[in-house]
Amino acid sequence: MSPSPLGETLRRARTAKGITVEDAERVTRIPRKYLEALELENFGILPAPVYARGFLRSYASFLGLEPNELLPFFPVGHVDEPALDPLPEVNEPRTWNMNGIVAMGVVGGLILLVIALYSIGHESSSAAFRAAEGASNTQVTTGQNSQNTITNNGPATSLPDLVGQTQQEAVQIIQNAGATAVVVGTTQGDVPSGQVVAQSPGPGTVVDANTLVTITVAQ
Repeated sequence: MSPSPLGETLRRARTAKGITVEDAERVTRIPRKYLEALELENFGILPAPVYARGFLRSYASFLGLEPNELLPFFPVGHVDEPALDPLPEVNEPRTWNMNGIVAMGVVGGLILLVIALYSIGHESSSAAFRAAEGASNTQVTTGQNSQNTITNNGPATSLPDLVGQTQQEAVQIIQNAGATAVVVGTTQGDVPSGQVVAQSPGPGTVVDANTLVTITVAQ
């Protein structure tokens, strides 16, 4: 039986490249004893065939050789590799970091606080709007009642400039003129709350009991 060229081929390729066994061990991560066993064809100390063939492939590729050309000379190259049962799936229990739980609790609390503040602000705004609307309706009714009284007691008069007056003052003036006051609220950032910012009809208009005077008041 002719000697196998496996070990000699590996050794010549390594020495031709000026590589030591220690260099090959460091790069391939294959223990030195297995590299030397391949070169000396001391196959008895090699691990199971599946691992031994893997070492041969890696070492041959590292030396620039074709692994498939060397495998036929490997004594375990044609041994059927055992079929390994699949490893059971291990479900690691999920662990929670206490700091993470505390952080999630703080974030959740802040979200609930923001929602609560938004709800309170929304309800307050709605209540204020309803109160202003109720006040406007009351003032309109009062104006109507005053209109009837003034219409019966005097002639129609000319409407003065109401812009800049307070809501109460403007409503009183309209009532004294014998007309009906309609109050409309508006948002004016630079105008004090309760001050008239517009009127319709304008100043100088002659009004009577059938006239509706709309004043726009800053809220």
